[in-house]
Amino acid sequence: MVNDNYFWQGGRKIPIERTESDITLQTPNAETARAAADEVGVSLEEVNQVGPNLIRATVLGDRDRSMTQLRQSDNVVHHVYRAPGQADSEYLITDSFFIKFKPETSRQIIDEFLRYEKLEVVQDLGQNTLLVQVTNATNRNALKTANLAASRQDVEYAEPNLVRQLQRFAFIPADELFPQQWHLHSPRNDTDLAIEAGIFAPEAWEITLGSRDIVICVADDGFDLSHPDFQGNGKVVGKLNAFESNSGTVFFTDDVLPKGDDYHGTPCAGVALAEINGQGTVGVAPGCAFLAVRFPLQFDDAAMIQLFNRISREADIVSCSWGYGPANAPLSRAFSDVLSELTRTGGRRGKGLVICVAAGNNNCPIKDLDNTQTYEFIDGNRVRRRYSGPIDRWIAAHPDVITVSGSTSLKTRSAYSSWGREVCVCAPSNNFDDLRRFVPRGRGVVTTDNEDFGSDFTEGSRYTADFGGTSSATPTVAGVCGLILSHNPNLTALEVKRLLQETADKDLKIESETPVNEPGDFVDGFSLWFGHGKVNAARAVKSAFPEAEITIDQEVQAGLEIPDADSPIFSKIEISENGAINDIRIALDLTHTYIGDLRIDITAPDGTAVTLHDHKGNSTDNIRMVYTVLELPALRAFVGKSIQGTWIISVVDNWRMDVGRLNSWRLLAKVATSSSS
Repeated sequence: MVNDNYFWQGGRKIPIERTESDITLQTPNAETARAAADEVGVSLEEVNQVGPNLIRATVLGDRDRSMTQLRQSDNVVHHVYRAPGQADSEYLITDSFFIKFKPETSRQIIDEFLRYEKLEVVQDLGQNTLLVQVTNATNRNALKTANLAASRQDVEYAEPNLVRQLQRFAFIPADELFPQQWHLHSPRNDTDLAIEAGIFAPEAWEITLGSRDIVICVADDGFDLSHPDFQGNGKVVGKLNAFESNSGTVFFTDDVLPKGDDYHGTPCAGVALAEINGQGTVGVAPGCAFLAVRFPLQFDDAAMIQLFNRISREADIVSCSWGYGPANAPLSRAFSDVLSELTRTGGRRGKGLVICVAAGNNNCPIKDLDNTQTYEFIDGNRVRRRYSGPIDRWIAAHPDVITVSGSTSLKTRSAYSSWGREVCVCAPSNNFDDLRRFVPRGRGVVTTDNEDFGSDFTEGSRYTADFGGTSSATPTVAGVCGLILSHNPNLTALEVKRLLQETADKDLKIESETPVNEPGDFVDGFSLWFGHGKVNAARAVKSAFPEAEITIDQEVQAGLEIPDADSPIFSKIEISENGAINDIRIALDLTHTYIGDLRIDITAPDGTAVTLHDHKGNSTDNIRMVYTVLELPALRAFVGKSIQGTWIISVVDNWRMDVGRLNSWRLLAKVATSSSS
C-alpha cells in the first residue's frame, strides 16, 4: 500500500497528516460544490474557492463516509493535509504532479510508465520533465502516485503540484497621512523621519528617469489604469489577466481592472512606476514602461510556471508583492528550475528576468528547516494563527530571486519584516504590528490608490499615505532595477542583483520594535534583517557604468535682457570633453511676464536644433524648468551625437508689450567615453 503521510517537494520529504474534517472538491465554484454535496446528502460548511476549479470545505459528520458518497457521484474529492501537530498549516493537492526522469531514461520507458499508470501528460517541460495528471483508471490520487513514482530507479524526482494560497504582503496602519514621499528622498530629520532613510532617487534621476525600452511587470490583483499616474505616451505596454482553465492551461485577456477586494496592485504599481506629470506621486522609475498582470492568488505551481514564462517574454523585471506565510512550503523542483533558467536566459533581452520578491510580513524566518520556535501571525484572511514547524517559504527562498525585506522611516527594522540568509536587500516601507500589541513609530508610503472600484486604502482619494509592508519595499527595488537597466541594458539579471548588493547602504540602526530570534548586525557586509543593506538607487545606477560613462554638467549665468518683438538673444556653453551623448537635459531659468510671446531653441555643435518652448503658456509668468528626453522627446535628436563644441540657446520675443530676462541655463549630459566600446 502506498502511504500518503508524506510527499516530496524541493527535493525534501515533507511529513503530513490528514485534517479531521476538511476536503477539497474540483468544481467551478462554491455554489456547484454545495449542489453536488446536497445531491448525495453531504453537509458542508465554510465552502471557499481556493483555486481555479478547486473548492475547500469542511464536512459535517463522518468525513470518510461523506467523501465516499461524493466520489460515487463522480466528484473529484481529496483530503486536506497538514504538517503533524500543526493545526494551522495546510497543503492542498491537485490531480497532477511533476515527474523528472533521469537523463539516460529512454522515451520508450517513459511512455510505458505513463501507459501503465494510466497518466495523462498535461505539459512537457523539457529535459525529461513532465506535468502529468492521474485519471480514474489510475485508481489513486496524485500524491500517492507521485510517491510511488519517486521510488523508481529511473526517476530523479516526483512531486505533487500543490495549490498555494498566497498572501498580499501589505497592511493598512492607522497612521497620519504624509504628503511627502520620504522613501524616495529624505534629506533631513523630521517627525518620525531620519535623514537619508530613503533611496536617493533624485540623485539617480540625475542619471536616468528610466527608459520606455525597459518594461517592469507588476503581477498582482488588479490595476486602475485610468489613474492619472499611469498615463503617458508608451506607459502601459501590456495588460494580461491570467486565469486557469479546466485543463490547467493558463489563458490571458486584457481585463486587469480591480474587482471586489482587489486593492493591492494599484499602490504597488505606483511605487515602482508612477509617471512624472505635475500631479500626484512619482514612482521610482517613472520613465519605464508598465506591464500590468492580474492573476488569482491561488495558482498551482504548473500555472505559475506558465505565468512566469509569459511574463518573461514581455518584461525585463517582475515585482511580486505576495508569497507564502510561515509553513514548510518548499518550491517544487520543476518551478524552481524554471525560475533559475528565467533569471539566466529569460526576459525580453534574453539576459535574464529580474525577479523581485517580498520577504513577507510575518516576523519570522524565510527559511529555517530546524525551526522550533512558535510564530504567531495573521494570515491573508485576517485569521490569527500559530506555527512552529520547519519553515521554507516557497518563492522567497529561491537563491536567484531578489528577496526584499523592510526598513522604516527611522532607518530601523520594520516590525513585521521577515528575515534570513535569503534576503538580498531591504527597502524603505512603513511600520506596523500585525498582532496589535503596540503602535510602532514610522511613516507610511505615499503612492497611488484605487478609487471607484470598491476597495482602496484612503477613501475619496486616488492617493494614499497608508501603504507599506514588504509589498511596498518590493516594487521600490523593482523600480531601482528599472533605472539600472535603463542606464545599461546590457547587464544580466544576476549582474543587476550583484549591483544592488554591492551598492546598498549599511548605516541602518540595529533596532526592532518586535523580538527577532536572530541578530541584525552586519557581519562581513551582510545582515540577517537587512540583507546587504538598504537599496541605494543613486549608487546602484552610477555603478551600472563604472568607467564607460562620464557626466557633463555646465551652467552659465547669462543675465541677458530679452527685448521686445523679433530681436533674438544668444547664450553659449563651450564643451571641451569628447564623447557620444547617452542622455541630455536642459535646465532653464527665465523671467518674463507673458511666456506665450517666446520661442526658445537649443542648437548643438553640429547644427542640430531643437525647440524647447514655442509660444505656449499665454500670460503665465517665467520659465523655470528642466527639459528631459522623457518629457520632450525631440531632445532624442541629440542622443548619439558628439558633445564637444559650442552649444547655443536662442530666445526670441515675437510680440510687443512684455519683456524679460534670461537669467541662466544649464546643460547636463551623460556621455559615453571611448572606453565604453
